[in-house]
Amino acid sequence: MDSSHRIHFLDYLRGFAVVVMVVGHSIDSVLSMDARATEIFRLYDAVRGFTAPIFLFVAGYAFIVATRKRWNEFVVLGRPVLRRVTKMFLLLLLGYVLHFPFFSFAKLVHDTGPGEYAQFFQVDVLHCLAVSILLLQVVILLARTPGRFVVTTLIMTIVLMMASPLVWSVDLASVVSPFLSPYFNQQQVSIFPLFPYAGFLFSGVVVGHLFLAARREGRERVMILRMVIAGVAAIVCGIVFDVLPATFYPPHDYWKTSPNFFLIRIGAVLLVTGGFALLRSLPDVVERHLVTLGQASLMVYAVHLILVYGSSANDGLAQIVGQTLAYHQAFVVGALVLFLMIALVHGWNYLRTHHYVPSRVVQAGFASSLLYLFFTKPW
Repeated sequence: MDSSHRIHFLDYLRGFAVVVMVVGHSIDSVLSMDARATEIFRLYDAVRGFTAPIFLFVAGYAFIVATRKRWNEFVVLGRPVLRRVTKMFLLLLLGYVLHFPFFSFAKLVHDTGPGEYAQFFQVDVLHCLAVSILLLQVVILLARTPGRFVVTTLIMTIVLMMASPLVWSVDLASVVSPFLSPYFNQQQVSIFPLFPYAGFLFSGVVVGHLFLAARREGRERVMILRMVIAGVAAIVCGIVFDVLPATFYPPHDYWKTSPNFFLIRIGAVLLVTGGFALLRSLPDVVERHLVTLGQASLMVYAVHLILVYGSSANDGLAQIVGQTLAYHQAFVVGALVLFLMIALVHGWNYLRTHHYVPSRVVQAGFASSLLYLFFTKPW
């Protein structure tokens, strides 16, 4: 597996997750309640629940690929570590900005109630990703060697998986504050707390480490086969453990916290990853769009959420159209939003590669306009 294939392999997988995410969110924002009451929707919703695990798994894989190239630079407190930490704090900031209850600094300070604070403090996939990578960087500084780092990461993955039902049963708001408690469970408003979702990112780190080791030894195909076998084994174990009469946990949400369902989901992610790892190429038009979406996943994530669900500054499809459409109509909406995201990414790539200075002017102008409105809008 050459370097270019490895990069495309990650981008294929990330691009696939972006496509499913954009279409899924778009359909979710406009699909009627009648359509949601069908068995078809329940199946579709279960499949869509694998998007975030894939996205986080790929982030973990990409993290270890980038880190192993410059391992000695990341085991000391220097410029590379500072850049990584800065990027993660900016990612956290973006995550919180996307959940602003009001697009007005004055109103945010003077008229924010408990419900708005809960919305603002909720943990989304960006928060989970950023904090997970910051934790991994701390482990790197402490572990010092790749071997100890990966073993520690594997242990953290198992702990996150096994402890999730217990952690989710406790309201930690009075212990660690309402600001931090959404990172642990959904007792407060939270979408992707670290338990268990950081485990998918950590799993990507472990698998990525093993894959890089196999690549150095020329055993990529063997590693892919082992990945597929491990995926099947994880799914089988998750199903078998679930039907056993004995349980170690109090009643819990199977679809979100069950270690058995975690095994099923990570098994499915491994199977999808193995499938993409076997791909040597895709049709040019598919590859171009998929790779472009994968490489611009952060921009697509932020823009499509604002377009689909709205924000404190605008109404989205969820407010304008509402949950009123039938299946075929909702699917058309999803396809249109995906087309807009593809056009946006290609257009932006063209602008910044062929007209660098104008693209920077557009960026600066857009950002400064938003900041001006945010700080001057009275209410």
